[in-house]
Amino acid sequence: MKKVILFLFAAILSVTSSFGNNFSDDFEKLKSLEGKWQGTLERSDGTSDDLVLNYTLTSNGSALLEQSDTGGVEMLSIFNYQNEELLLTHYCALQNKPISVLESKTNGEYVFVTDSDRSGLSKDKEAFVTSWKINLMPEDSNKIQYQYTVTGPEGFVFVAKAVLTKA
Repeated sequence: MKKVILFLFAAILSVTSSFGNNFSDDFEKLKSLEGKWQGTLERSDGTSDDLVLNYTLTSNGSALLEQSDTGGVEMLSIFNYQNEELLLTHYCALQNKPISVLESKTNGEYVFVTDSDRSGLSKDKEAFVTSWKINLMPEDSNKIQYQYTVTGPEGFVFVAKAVLTKA
């Protein structure tokens, strides 16, 4: 009986994994961001700044480095595919390091959500980026939409959005 159950479990696992997300393909698509992008970051609090994103492949193609400059404030994010997960690790000007996991993808839009436990962060104690949306805009390979949300002890802080053009 145990052998039958193990066989059925293995068969079900094999079938469900073939229908699951192929995050390594998603990482390959994100690599198309390589290069310099420019636009204006508009925040929900009414402020805005110039935004420049520079994407570089590094570590033998296993990491996509995002260097951002928002009105003179520099930050760093790294996308990588590891242990069957597509991750975004952000080194923030808020002096913390949210680690986010790809939650969904639809028509070129990738949504990453911060794993608070993995990041060692708590919305009750500090403000940090809780989600990102990056839309590769398949209809125009020279533009992307970029958005992130910051949440903190008082709840929602702001959403920042930009449409960027490849320089």
